[in-house]
Amino acid sequence: MPSRALGPTLKIVLLAAAAVAVVLLSACAKPAPQEVLLPDGTQIILLNGTRAIPATGFPQNREIQLEGNGQVFITARQQAKPLIVRTGLLILTVEGDTAFRALVSSEKIGEQAEVLYGHVRAAKAYPSNFADPDDLAAGEMSMVNKSIDLMEKEKFDPSELARWSKDIAAAAEHRVGGSP
Repeated sequence: MPSRALGPTLKIVLLAAAAVAVVLLSACAKPAPQEVLLPDGTQIILLNGTRAIPATGFPQNREIQLEGNGQVFITARQQAKPLIVRTGLLILTVEGDTAFRALVSSEKIGEQAEVLYGHVRAAKAYPSNFADPDDLAAGEMSMVNKSIDLMEKEKFDPSELARWSKDIAAAAEHRVGGSP
């Protein structure tokens, strides 16, 4: 009987280690992606506890506020009016059929938007002496850092974002379907 061979001190240490492991696993567990389909056909996949709040009167008023810390993937369809997505630091104007990922932060220090396809105009959501917006197409991203009042446009490989978006869409669909 192995439990008798262990001394009381070792048993306490093992139980404490197991309790710490459970706490660490719980702290590291991320909520499953949550899919939201808006009345205008806009699909939003929320990750890591982020939230999307449509404006009053949506879809006539095509504005969404993103909150929280994490990533959001949005697929929007062509409409008469552009979709306006507001974060703590960015105002993203989405035109036409577009898919993009936004990395949002409730600390409002740094955020970014990455375009998989379509067109997004990224502008600072705060007063700035350097307020020129970035026009983004597929494979382009805009990163903003409020602490140094910098917004920078960069290129990236959209194939990674395409793979990531398929994975999270499948995870969100799995969650919605209720399958284990």
